[in-house]
Amino acid sequence: MFRSLFMLLAIALASGCTQEAAESPNPAREAEPVTLESTDPEHTGSSGIISAEREAVATDSGLPQPKTEMGLLDCQPMNDTSVYCGYQNPEDLVVVPDGSALVVSEMGEFMLDTPGGLSMLDLTAGERGEIAIDWSGAGAAWGAEGCSTPDVAAFSPHGIDLMTRPDGLHQLLVVNHGKRESVEFFELLQEEGNWVLAWRGCAVPPGDPFINDVAGLADGGFFVTHMWNKSTPFEKVVEQFTNGENIGWVWEWQPESGFTKLLGSDELMPNGIAVSLDNSKIFVNIYLGNKTIRMDRESGEVEGSFEVQQPDNITVDEEGSLWIASHKHDPLGQTCAAVTEGPCLLPYEVLKVDPGTLDTEVVIAENRPPMGYATVALRVGGRLYMGSAHGDRVASRAIVNPTN
Repeated sequence: MFRSLFMLLAIALASGCTQEAAESPNPAREAEPVTLESTDPEHTGSSGIISAEREAVATDSGLPQPKTEMGLLDCQPMNDTSVYCGYQNPEDLVVVPDGSALVVSEMGEFMLDTPGGLSMLDLTAGERGEIAIDWSGAGAAWGAEGCSTPDVAAFSPHGIDLMTRPDGLHQLLVVNHGKRESVEFFELLQEEGNWVLAWRGCAVPPGDPFINDVAGLADGGFFVTHMWNKSTPFEKVVEQFTNGENIGWVWEWQPESGFTKLLGSDELMPNGIAVSLDNSKIFVNIYLGNKTIRMDRESGEVEGSFEVQQPDNITVDEEGSLWIASHKHDPLGQTCAAVTEGPCLLPYEVLKVDPGTLDTEVVIAENRPPMGYATVALRVGGRLYMGSAHGDRVASRAIVNPTN
């Protein structure tokens, strides 16, 4: 029984995190089964999830499934929520140093490594914008020695993090699935009044990585979450989850020592990760464990945890508060597989968390248009900006009592 439940869960997770291109002139009709192939021939173990299987799981569950909502494609605000459209699965967000825009990670097909990209959201105009990337590698190298430029055409971003280095330069870290599992280093800088990116290096975890999110450190290193070994046959992954095996963990990377597995971080699918403002505490969302843990960086001990359903990304605001996007749908029987355009209206919550006491407050609880399936909540001033791993839009909403 538990084996079959975990198989359903894994398929639902994969299908809930994808948005297939709408080829039909009638996108509201039922999606037809399409076999999806991994773009990375070296990683065929737990990839290759088939959409027909996803839809079969959803159909057999008897639960309501989100569909393409034609009435939402005009991208109008509603229910106190503004929306900004034209994106492909805007899974993660960071704000640029002057607060004028967001950098958006537009994710490809989860577990299939299809290409995605990086873009912008202009907060003044409320519009999507492109961000130029210089892939030449000219300038200072910030990553591992000898790490080469990725396959640009296959670039497939996931989790991102932006920080200011000790020398004052702005560093964007990007988890990349395209042809390799890597963390890519970019410098974020301004040219003629526009924010642009310059590739500065990379770091590739050892072994058989399948990574998710990254958190930069003031000393030049970073933490990155490892979900499971990527080439492991998917049935084996399901068996490991069924047996309660903690097959995920956190890597720490430092320029001098490279990658080191963080002791005490073995868990069931670590997802989002962040560090406290002083870099002394590590916060890790354990997606299949339905919890968030706090670790002390010096001792490596897990100091505390709190329950949260299916926590995805985690961000830290200027006051040190944590913001967590939580998925509230049934992961066994509800997916975004039939949504080919617009938002996937699966329910979600956004939690604000005190980093010291770990007290939580549900700030947003939504199960209605114009946005669903939030994977990140980012505070910028008095508003929360939310992205989704399946959909065409970023959303925002005013925060009540934002200084509290």
